[in-house]
Amino acid sequence: MLKNRKSLSLIVILGTILLVLLLKWTAPEKTPDMKPLPKARVELFEVKTKDIAFGETLLGRLIPQRRAQLRFEVSGRIKARHVEPGDRVDANQVLLSLDDSDYKNLFEDANAQLQVELAAVKRDQKLLILSSQSRALQEKEVNRLQRLIKKSLTSVSTLDSARQQLSKLKFEEAQLSYSVESSAARLEIRRSALEKANRNLQRCNLTSPWAGVVNQVTVQTGDYVTPVKSIIDIIDDSALEFVLTVQGKIAYQLDKDLQINVEINGDTVKGTLVALQTDPDPTTFTHEVRVRLPKNTGYPGQVVSAHFTLPALKDAIYIPVTALAYENQKYFVMLYKNGQLHKREINAGLRVDNEQVVLSGLSVGDKVVSRDVASLSEGQTVETSKK
Repeated sequence: MLKNRKSLSLIVILGTILLVLLLKWTAPEKTPDMKPLPKARVELFEVKTKDIAFGETLLGRLIPQRRAQLRFEVSGRIKARHVEPGDRVDANQVLLSLDDSDYKNLFEDANAQLQVELAAVKRDQKLLILSSQSRALQEKEVNRLQRLIKKSLTSVSTLDSARQQLSKLKFEEAQLSYSVESSAARLEIRRSALEKANRNLQRCNLTSPWAGVVNQVTVQTGDYVTPVKSIIDIIDDSALEFVLTVQGKIAYQLDKDLQINVEINGDTVKGTLVALQTDPDPTTFTHEVRVRLPKNTGYPGQVVSAHFTLPALKDAIYIPVTALAYENQKYFVMLYKNGQLHKREINAGLRVDNEQVVLSGLSVGDKVVSRDVASLSEGQTVETSKK
């Protein structure tokens, strides 16, 4: 009885499984309900023109218009320190002095050698005259002996002796002649040595190249110095200036002597552009400019601001900066036409704040997507909301 019940249960279970499989196999396929994706909504900007004024305000720190890092041109020991930092000095004023004993001796030695050479030149000139006279007399003597020997009135040995004496006199005359002819060069060498010794003697005093203020002195009396290292710093604070770096769009429209508005201590003064780097720095592609302030304006280290105002761009075509897309070193916008987007390459000009000047690629009245262009694609259908 129990065995029959188990068989019946197994049959029921198998039947149920078969029925389920049959129903699943014969069930109709469901067709998914495909709903179209919503169109992207974009904001448009209608291309237009206007006059665009632009400039740039930059900060700078005032520095002296001139600064000199001074050092001795000769070596020696500091004998006297005549100035201290903060002292005002005149042009050619002595700042530091070296012990000049050795250089005085060298000067005196060079001067003595010049005097010896001058005396030697005078001596050789007189000796040359005497030598020429002696040689002329000896030539006459040789000629006389040659006539006598033909008449057998003198010996051959006497004639040979006279000829030897003539050769000796000619040799001495040639030496003296060379000495006199080269005397100008020898004197020039001695004079040059004397002038060099004099210059080195003068270099024992370190002087100011112009009127200014002593900023730093790094040596003390008794220190030994060489020409290698600068030891005193002097500045000219009669007029101050500052150095700025500007972009090419500004640098190309600047000229030397241009008047620049500079704000200092809440006031605006006119600075003068005194230097302009034409070729930009190869790393930053910026140009260095130097602006000088009027005399007695500000103090070294003070922070000032300079405003560069440039001529306005007339009737410039522009779009928002956010409308630009950059790809493969080219600029693109998404142009809207009849509900679809089209990728358009443009030639971008200056950027002024949040506006981008367009040199070519767009016309007045064109409509472009004004933002979020990176997520859009060529030929995409969109809905618009004009901004």
